Amino acid sequence: MESLALKKISRNDIFIDNVFYGRRIGFALQCDGRPLEVEIRRHETQFSTEIGLTIGRYPCALLLESLPPLTIFSQQFDDIDLQSLPEDIRLLALQVATEALQRHFSTALKTTVTVDSVGATAAKTPQNGIDFTLASEQNHLAAGTLVAPKEVLALLAKKIPHAPNLRNLKNLEMAYRVCVGSTRLSSEDYRNLAEEDIVFLDQYELAKSKKVGIVGFDGLRICGSFSETGVIVEQIAQ
Repeated sequence: MESLALKKISRNDIFIDNVFYGRRIGFALQCDGRPLEVEIRRHETQFSTEIGLTIGRYPCALLLESLPPLTIFSQQFDDIDLQSLPEDIRLLALQVATEALQRHFSTALKTTVTVDSVGATAAKTPQNGIDFTLASEQNHLAAGTLVAPKEVLALLAKKIPHAPNLRNLKNLEMAYRVCVGSTRLSSEDYRNLAEEDIVFLDQYELAKSKKVGIVGFDGLRICGSFSETGVIVEQIAQ
């Protein structure tokens, strides 16, 4: 029989995947006075262009199905075909056209973002990537994947707004259940239980000490002790 080995997934991987793909994420940028919309979503793409980036101290890459027109980033490059330019001029033109965009992400991430190279993609399967689509005024421009180390992806994930803290919401009903002990009954004894029967607990230290711990679905932990009508809160932790 062939054994199945499951790949271990780190908490960092789960955090990144939940942030980017656990819900729909989209944001808009202003490029030369025009909106540029980015949406994070999984897709199958045949890549043709690779743009080399440096984010902070980490080398990264943008794999694109096609290179968007430079006029999207700057109207100074209207009617200029980037692919028709010589290789050394091509990189310089892309750096100048996306200069404002580089500054925007450098400020948002509080680290430097630079464009280092542009060329055809090698035949490889991207790993550790974020899939996205690029659109301008409802027109599809390109789909691609940002390939980056986990440190960069975690940095990006921390910039995505998370769900609101449930403790900040008002009038939210929450049910708690407290267990003070346990025992075992046979199926016959269980079916024959009647009103005013007494069930003795096998494990009753919690009941004797009157200490209780309550964990809410939002992660709130309450430590306290029983009183006649409820629980006296002694400590709260998140």
